[in-house]
Amino acid sequence: MSQIPGKELNGTTAQRQDLAPCTTCGRHFAPDVLLRHDPICKKVFNKKRKPFSSLEQTAGNRNHHCEAAAPAKEQPEKKSNWRQHHEDFINTVQSAKQVTKALKEGHPLPPPPPPSINPALLQQ
Repeated sequence: MSQIPGKELNGTTAQRQDLAPCTTCGRHFAPDVLLRHDPICKKVFNKKRKPFSSLEQTAGNRNHHCEAAAPAKEQPEKKSNWRQHHEDFINTVQSAKQVTKALKEGHPLPPPPPPSINPALLQQ
């Protein structure tokens, strides 16, 4: 088996090297690595973080959300005419069934349904 210099298959090389602990975090490093790690570790661990408050986080989101939603409410909302669309659809289906039945039985075709007036297309 070929081995990489400084590495062994079972990992005992790390135990044989002289590892020094970091004064900040307590992890063990080789001396040359510890020289790079130590200033970075001190810099990271010396920063003071403000305690996280989920109450402030959710309250902040609500206030921000309400501010963004306020201008949208000032615009006039379109009235939904789903009921009229539904009734038109039902009438169309019933008329189509009557036409199909008349064609099968050989009867004259029923009169077409009255056209529905779309209020959005009317001139005001």
